[in-house]
Amino acid sequence: MDRVLVRRAAVLVALSLSLMVSWAHAQQNGEARSTVPTVERTDYDMRTFIAPLALNETELRGRKLFAQRCANCHGGTAQRPGPPLGQQTVAKLGDASIREKVRKGSPMMPGFEYSFEPARIDDIIAFLKTYTPPPRGQAAAQE
Repeated sequence: MDRVLVRRAAVLVALSLSLMVSWAHAQQNGEARSTVPTVERTDYDMRTFIAPLALNETELRGRKLFAQRCANCHGGTAQRPGPPLGQQTVAKLGDASIREKVRKGSPMMPGFEYSFEPARIDDIIAFLKTYTPPPRGQAAAQE
């Protein structure tokens, strides 16, 4: 009987520790508590984004990196809370400011200092100088 109680207590302690670790991890990520992600479908016209443009090699690399690492968050909607980025953003903030933001990140955005070489960040900025995003809160044109 004592062994059964000891085993049950050990299981409860292990579960409690597991929950505490999960909670602590969620706190580190800035979440109030651990959450289950929801999948929301957003219809948009990808043709607008991938349409052939007169881009040089640097801008094409930047477009690819932006599509892979940035566009998912920088849509300017509730599901994509980052501000839409493009020509106006670069003109307003300047290359150096954007470069530093991409490198270091912010509370809402991860930094890419260890993911991107400085030349790749410059590629993204070069692409942004050619791109005009749809107005904030407005989805891209429907098919």
